[in-house]
Amino acid sequence: MINYWFRLWLSSKSDLCLKITQSINTKTLAVSYKFYYWEIEMSAMDIEEIFIVEDSEVSLKKLINDAPAELAAFLKDKSVVILPSHGHDDLYYTGTLDTLDFLNENGINAEIYATDDDYKELELRGADIWLGTFIIQIIVLPIFVNVVSSYIYDKIKAKSDDNISLKLMVENKDGKTSAVEFRGKVENLEKAIDAAKGFCNED
Repeated sequence: MINYWFRLWLSSKSDLCLKITQSINTKTLAVSYKFYYWEIEMSAMDIEEIFIVEDSEVSLKKLINDAPAELAAFLKDKSVVILPSHGHDDLYYTGTLDTLDFLNENGINAEIYATDDDYKELELRGADIWLGTFIIQIIVLPIFVNVVSSYIYDKIKAKSDDNISLKLMVENKDGKTSAVEFRGKVENLEKAIDAAKGFCNED
């Protein structure tokens, strides 16, 4: 089981905004602020691998229908949408904007499920790699896994013994979604990638 130690500093009202940093969305050059400061320590000795393959009720159509009009307009033609981080409704891992830029620069039409004003990051301490949750149209899945693999191994140069966390939700042409969740060593990530690729054979 993964053990976490969360420390949210609340010694005074000002500490709620103890660390305010800026994130630039390159699409609009709008500035959003991160008002959440969490410190998370994770010991590699305490990590037990998580590998889950399951069906999901999430769909791009539902996400677009539930989104504010401003956001829905951006999402309509997207093949990949980055969703909030595991266990949160509106927080994204630090580096999500870099991931988004890399996807778009490499031929993936992607967007984050948040407006510029609503975008907030969950800052994590340590060397672990937290990529987040992606919902992907199956037609772009082969390209997506290649681009994500390039991001992991070439861009951020992950090592085999690094810890990584991601969730891939793949929507087929009928609107059915299957998901793969993986948390563990980079050296074992390939089985999660292979499981996601396997959804193409089911379509």
